[in-house]
Amino acid sequence: MTPDSILVVGAGLAGARCADTLRAESYEGHLTLVGDELLPPYERPALSKEFLAGRKAEHELVLRPPAFWTEQQIDLRLGQRVVRIDPRRRTATTEAGVELGWNALVLATGARPRRLPFPTPRGVHLLRTVVDARALRDGLVPGAHLVVVGGGFVGAEVASTALALGVRVTMLEALATPFERTLGPTLGRLLADRYRSHGVDLRVRTGALRFGSGPDGAVRSVLLTDRSEVRCDVALVGIGVEPANELVPSPVEGVSIFACGDVTGGPGHWTNAAAEATAVARRILGLPQQPPQPAFFWSDQFGLRLQLVGSASATAAIELEGGREDFIARYHDGEGRLMAALGANRPAEVARLRRELAVAA
Repeated sequence: MTPDSILVVGAGLAGARCADTLRAESYEGHLTLVGDELLPPYERPALSKEFLAGRKAEHELVLRPPAFWTEQQIDLRLGQRVVRIDPRRRTATTEAGVELGWNALVLATGARPRRLPFPTPRGVHLLRTVVDARALRDGLVPGAHLVVVGGGFVGAEVASTALALGVRVTMLEALATPFERTLGPTLGRLLADRYRSHGVDLRVRTGALRFGSGPDGAVRSVLLTDRSEVRCDVALVGIGVEPANELVPSPVEGVSIFACGDVTGGPGHWTNAAAEATAVARRILGLPQQPPQPAFFWSDQFGLRLQLVGSASATAAIELEGGREDFIARYHDGEGRLMAALGANRPAEVARLRRELAVAA
């Protein structure tokens, strides 16, 4: 039976796509989308690239024009943090004490950046929201020195953007190469060489022990695990994310509660969040599910458009074809079957491999 009132908690991509899909599939009941940020649902991938570089304004990040939510009769409530879910009463309570009722609940609360286990002074940033990106951008002035703690995709994208802004960059990676666990050491070494060739001071098998600050309380240095010290003017901590799942209640029989996006602990990619959100909306409405698609992710860094399709494994057999400016890496399982592919500046070939992997799914 289709619920007559649906509440979606979390106004990021997953929450917005779920609400959007419900209306697109002719859901006519009361639909509320509530988020704790003040900006309407927006694209996060641009935060480490175009927005950080000043090439895209905040209003250009939004997923839908402002009038869309009203036209679709979606009650969009911004700047309201839900702090409590009562599944038996079917209510959600905001920080301000406002109580929202529902017959079906969708939790799309996303993820939050992991923090270092020691104090971080002013000038040490995380990057998840527009507010985070605004604060980081203020510190990326020509001649400044940025230390990036963590050699993942967000750290690499910010490093690439910062270099283009005239900022010196030191990147700390705890493993032997960036992406060693996800893409494998072969691709890790290839990307490490590229970072260094573009001017990044990449230090592998190295982490941060603590930050030093000046008389004004702002960050001035990072003490590394090898006991050396790096002076800096600004720092970014990019050591991954963790699901923001504290609102997820224990199951209650007969109560319709769903989750989608990063809160589920999945791969945390844009396409995965969108696909999960669509699937949840269709499940609520009792519609058949769409055919599964292989995971897909992209990253723009240091002149490369990296596109990953499928589920890569660092232990897979890797077949690498191409050179510094464009390549394809194919990941095969123990029986020689194609599991995933990573392309750099090879969009047409990645599109073909995406179709091939979709057929095999």
